[in-house]
Amino acid sequence: MNDSMQLKRMTAAALGAIALMSAAPAMADIIDFNSLDSNTFNGLDTFDSGAYHFLVIDSPASGPDGTGFAGAIGNGGDPYLCAIAGCPSGNSSNFYLGVNDGSVNISRGDNKSFSLGRVDYAFLAPVDNLPGYSYGQLVVTGTTSGGGKVTYSFDFPELASGHSPFITADLSSRFGNTLFSNVTISSCIFDGAGCVNPSDNQAQFAFDNLTLAPVPEPSSYAMMGLGLAAISLVVRRRANKNNNV
Repeated sequence: MNDSMQLKRMTAAALGAIALMSAAPAMADIIDFNSLDSNTFNGLDTFDSGAYHFLVIDSPASGPDGTGFAGAIGNGGDPYLCAIAGCPSGNSSNFYLGVNDGSVNISRGDNKSFSLGRVDYAFLAPVDNLPGYSYGQLVVTGTTSGGGKVTYSFDFPELASGHSPFITADLSSRFGNTLFSNVTISSCIFDGAGCVNPSDNQAQFAFDNLTLAPVPEPSSYAMMGLGLAAISLVVRRRANKNNNV
């Protein structure tokens, strides 16, 4: 292979790598809550999981400064997790529960933007032994890195024996590669005319295995740029050498 052909292939490979870095997010983070202890949260309480910061939000009816019981981290293998409510089924690990019309806001502790991948979610029935219907939706609202708002809703699965099974939502199919500064997860209840929250503390949800992908570090692009600069330097040196032969 002559020098010219080799340099062309090196340059094409470097450019291709940059294109892939631009199109694909960094390695995804999966938030599964398994490193956290079971706990309950009121509105305005916070906790961290990996690089992500969680702010628990009370019911909209309580206002922005509400501090009522609004969330929890529970273990699906705990038979005492739900005393009155119908706990979700099909998950024996830790997961987050949003209760009493509450929600939770998620951002990165380093304030970097991120994209959405997938989430396992279920309905937390307010009482046990409800008939087998879908009672509402999981609502995912993202604040984009540019300050806009994007919202999509996902129907809860139908209850089976009074309990909601966990199912998976492909968030990327709705949100694409949109970059967010923060995301709020909440729920709503069907009332015959629409899906509403507040809903007399009946809008409740559970989620687990939330996949988020941070934006690649600027240093990654810088290193690739140095690689291209090195290739360019080699090209010029070899061209000068050939011209002097």
